[in-house]
Amino acid sequence: MIRRSERSSRLLRPSRRTLLRFGVPAAAALVGAGAVATVAANASEDGLQSFFGPTREELEAELQTRVDEYLASTGTQVEASIAVERGDMRLDYNPDQTHITASIVKVEIMLMALEYWGSVEAIPEDHQVALDRMIRESHNSSASTLYNFLGGVDALVAAHERYGLQDTTPDAQGRWGVGWTSASDQLILTGLALTEGVLDAEQTALARELMGTVVEEQAWGVSAAAKDGETVWLKNGWDVESQLGGLWVVNSIGVLGGDGDDPVKLAVLTSGAVDDVEGVPIVEEIAKIARDVVQTE
Repeated sequence: MIRRSERSSRLLRPSRRTLLRFGVPAAAALVGAGAVATVAANASEDGLQSFFGPTREELEAELQTRVDEYLASTGTQVEASIAVERGDMRLDYNPDQTHITASIVKVEIMLMALEYWGSVEAIPEDHQVALDRMIRESHNSSASTLYNFLGGVDALVAAHERYGLQDTTPDAQGRWGVGWTSASDQLILTGLALTEGVLDAEQTALARELMGTVVEEQAWGVSAAAKDGETVWLKNGWDVESQLGGLWVVNSIGVLGGDGDDPVKLAVLTSGAVDDVEGVPIVEEIAKIARDVVQTE
């Protein structure tokens, strides 16, 4: 594991910490909705907001403002899209923009391969090696081996539909790394690969192991927003793109604290950096902003 420092509205239910912060004893917190309603009825509008915490709309506006201001301060051409989820709180920034996938598509190829073989025990040894190298080292030849075995672009398009992706489209020439996707779709794939459902417990454990042990030089990205000692599962993608006039796409997707009680799923996609040296720090700063905003109490 790396150890580095469904869109929905938050339920209007104060936490025990919030109740105590406002002087409500723990016993009163257990009385039920009637006690909370009494407190709320006697509060001003501003007091209610403080009591229940910011709404999804308020947090999303904060995310918009902070990322806009940060990107403007970089003096670059970089454009970004973000999807971040913590518990029942989901926030999006620039959700309608799509970006070239680059190597983050390897998470979908991994998901397809695990689904195809049906169990970890059934995976042939050469495909186990290919999966390992594709995710941990971002090895392109291994990705091509699995992609071609699974059926190439036709299989990829079928997977987009099977996994419920709305904004992800293949490359016209069938190349695996230059299709287009949204941050929202990447959050879906991250959940499918790292949470039981499409995959069983052993398959999910393997996906977590691979995405939690990427080689050191590829452990950048959303991991920059991790707390000290926190487990991170991630996959990054980066490349210079002729479709962008020679500018770069730099992407990072993953889960922070996925083996803990308060995981954060995060997808940060960017286009327009002059190179990865410019793009990586921008992705990392955006990841920090996104986590900071979604964890506002």
